[in-house]
Parts: sequence; C-alpha cells; structure tokens
Amino acid sequence: MSRKMRDRKAYMRTMEAFFAFFITFIFVVFVVLKGVGVKTPTPELDVLPALEQRDDFRDCVNAANATCIELLARPFIPAHYMIKVSIDVPEQITGAKDIYTETIFIVTNETGTNRIVYLYSWLLPG
Repeated sequence: MSRKMRDRKAYMRTMEAFFAFFITFIFVVFVVLKGVGVKTPTPELDVLPALEQRDDFRDCVNAANATCIELLARPFIPAHYMIKVSIDVPEQITGAKDIYTETIFIVTNETGTNRIVYLYSWLLPG
C-alpha cells in the first residue's frame, strides 16, 4: 500500500470521526435539550399559616365550613388562581395542570378535636 493511499484513508477516517461528533452534538442540542423545559416556579402563597391564629378562621374550621375558609383565604391569593378547600379528607381535583397544596393541622382546646385543612390553588386556564 502506498503512502498516498494510507494518507487518504487517514484523512477519510478523520472526516468520519468529525462528522460523527458533529451529528451527535446536533442531536444532543436539538433533541435531548428540547425536552428539558423551564418549569414555572411554585408560588409561595403561605395562606394557611397567615390565617392560623385568626379566631374567625378557627371558628370556620371547627364548624367544618369549607366555604367560609375559602372566603377568608381569597384575599391572600392572586385573582388569577382558583382555590378549593377541603377539611379532613383530601380532595380529588381534575382539569388543572399544576395544583399547589397547603395543609395545616388545627387542634381545638375547647372540644379536643383536631382537623386537617387542605387548600388547593391552581392557575386559571388561559
């Protein structure tokens, strides 16, 4: 085999390696990284700790009145969020993409009962 032929084969193998690297790089950049999206950050609402010490909130919890708790929590939550409150039993929310949950455990001294309050919030569609 002549020197010229060996040089030509070495050149072709170098080009093949370069193209293989280039194609792999393009695949990683456009296919693999495209699947990695930027996730919206979870809102830090912290509604239930703000309501925890209020007597009207505790009265609503003792009465197991979820509507009353929703009315008290609404001013703390941005208008573009929907909310749902559940007491003692976790709720099954459907139709929302990302649901954020807050939970608080309330114990009363008068009756000795305890309740778990679940607050669900999610962005309105559109």
